Amino acid sequence: MEKKKKLPLEGVRVLDLSYVFAVPYMAGLLSDLGAEIIKIEAPHKLDQTRGRAFGPYLDNDPAQDPWNRSGIFYVVNRGKRSLALDLGQEKGQEIFRDLVRKSDIVLENYTPRVMRKWGLNYDELKKIKPSLIMLSNTGYGSSGPWSAFPSQGTTLEATMGVTFYTGYEGDKPWKVGQSYPDFIACWAGMNALWAAIVHMRKTGQGQWIDCGMYQLGLSLIPEALIQKQLDGTDRPRIGNEDLEHVPSNLYRASGNDQWIAITVDSDERWAKLAALMGQPALAQDIRYATAAARRTHRAELNALVAAWTLSREVNELTSILQAQDIASGPVLNSKDLFINEHLQHRGFYERVEHPAPIGPRPIIGRPYRLRFRDAHIKKSGPRFGEDNDAILRDILGMTAEQIAEIKANKVVCDLPTNPGLSGTMDTEMMLRLGTLSAVDKDYRSIMGVDR
Repeated sequence: MEKKKKLPLEGVRVLDLSYVFAVPYMAGLLSDLGAEIIKIEAPHKLDQTRGRAFGPYLDNDPAQDPWNRSGIFYVVNRGKRSLALDLGQEKGQEIFRDLVRKSDIVLENYTPRVMRKWGLNYDELKKIKPSLIMLSNTGYGSSGPWSAFPSQGTTLEATMGVTFYTGYEGDKPWKVGQSYPDFIACWAGMNALWAAIVHMRKTGQGQWIDCGMYQLGLSLIPEALIQKQLDGTDRPRIGNEDLEHVPSNLYRASGNDQWIAITVDSDERWAKLAALMGQPALAQDIRYATAAARRTHRAELNALVAAWTLSREVNELTSILQAQDIASGPVLNSKDLFINEHLQHRGFYERVEHPAPIGPRPIIGRPYRLRFRDAHIKKSGPRFGEDNDAILRDILGMTAEQIAEIKANKVVCDLPTNPGLSGTMDTEMMLRLGTLSAVDKDYRSIMGVDR
């Protein structure tokens, strides 16, 4: 029998002090690759994803512990252990330092002053663990005039520079929406961590990775930066179109709110599209024959394509366009993505068992595959403080009496001391407020929950 190959991060212990999206998701992905992740949770201030801002799964009663039933939390924090530790107390800081001595990586996303206030910044922690790798993810980095500014992913879009170029001609800047800067930060941080790990394994030296999320946006607008350097102008807002390629847009298909994305990037492919549209002569029309001409007559050409797509079903359009090597694809919603045959073939969703009453749920995996390693989600995210005793006993060697004492002093807590109100609303209210656009009665079977 072939010996099972180890995952890249087996034997690596990570202390995860982070909350919300960017770094928690990063730590969840590290768990998929074999690392042991200990999530350090604040007893007095729950991670927003535990229930106050995001409630339980739609079909689950929040019951008496909604903080243990959040779908968002379980997706982002899969595979982790939970230690509810009050770092505001000296004893809590002492316990954390003891854990650092037995760990390899620390992840945190507090504002810079917080870790310094606790004496847990990198300069202090490396004194007790010279090989320690620490990643700090903040809105604006730990230095500079903006370092103390509070931030959210939804506002960082603007300071990242992306929003200035997003929107329609003559209109105001538009946000992309969601908290996508968080997930850019996740992947950028992962890259830096890999480099730091390789360096540590070669030299025994640690590293501090100081991430400022607003800087990440520059990687999304390199064309705009280059253009500014070349001729001093800004790229115009152009909505869903492309400055160079025409036609390139989202076009309505037949049916209710069905759309297709099409991009033509050469004269050859334009000729193929014109033939599919039943108007092959358009490829020779002086207004459309070349890329420069198509850019000049952008509006009328878009109208021609839109009239053609409107009479056809989106999957039919995708099929015939792809058969002609024309870049295209349907605009998919979340339901479409759950049943997408390509994602299913790639094994993107993993079925993970959660504690009752949640049960099995599909969880997004990784946007890559390792051919010779079985990267996978090890388990559901942890219940609040569920590993308190095991971590204190097995890693730090504490006795039952010592554990009881620190719990009595609320240094370590089995329950949140300030859970707040759950953000959960009933289905009718969510539909009325637009939190949900619709509820598919078959969604449990679509997600594979009932299998």
